[in-house]
Amino acid sequence: MDDKSARDLAVRTAFRAGRLAAARIGEPGYLRWKGLRDVVAGASVEVQDEIVAAIRAECPDDAMLLEEGPEDEPLDVAAERLWIVDPICGSLNFVHGIPFFAISIALRVAGQLRVGVVYDPMRDECFAACIGEPAYLNDRPITVPTMSQGPEFWEQSWVGADLPNDGPLRKEALRVLELHAKEVLSLSVLGSPALGLCYVACGRLNVYWSLDAKPWDVAGAGVVLQCAGGLLTDPEGGSWIHSAGGYVAGNPSLHQWALRAIKYVKQHPDPV
Repeated sequence: MDDKSARDLAVRTAFRAGRLAAARIGEPGYLRWKGLRDVVAGASVEVQDEIVAAIRAECPDDAMLLEEGPEDEPLDVAAERLWIVDPICGSLNFVHGIPFFAISIALRVAGQLRVGVVYDPMRDECFAACIGEPAYLNDRPITVPTMSQGPEFWEQSWVGADLPNDGPLRKEALRVLELHAKEVLSLSVLGSPALGLCYVACGRLNVYWSLDAKPWDVAGAGVVLQCAGGLLTDPEGGSWIHSAGGYVAGNPSLHQWALRAIKYVKQHPDPV
């Protein structure tokens, strides 16, 4: 299966899964807490099962990395073809009935992320891309808007972010939020890294960052952003592919301004 066929499969699968998710928003079924602010809903597992069944029907030999396990299933992370799935990116929003979440599906081939699809069923918006081709929002090509590098453009920026669930990284993120809030026009905590990256890709946000996202949160959206001409790195400005959990996305001109506050907080730990 080539990249375009894989993208089309991911789009069809995301639409099917999205219909199920939309029907269950606000009625998530059982809740299992993996940790503070980290929840699994019964509906999320149902959506994931729908995705797995659809992909395995056409790609039975491909491996899968799934957010919701099963935990006892061995993961072939070195597989030649690996699908990376987040059935509900935005779980807390979803279980509280807040209509801001997405289905995320990515395909890695020979160690390279090749295909990314992020579907928001509440807005019927599908972000899709494969390497070497334009990124799309539904049927419309999207690109990251170009902007100048001066501080006056950073001051006019719309920035999205998400907070780590707990611990030292959450404290760091709150300090970064405080610094950015003093500098930019608007700052929003979104609850869905996949949509945050896609909103940068289509120009709704100028920058998005998270200090503790997981591979399934960003894999699909990272492909979309890359194909739309955006810049995605780790918090040090290095490769996002090898990030330990921090991601910074933006217009290439404004990305450096977002990094400044993150680097400052990393280099100046809170003495308290």
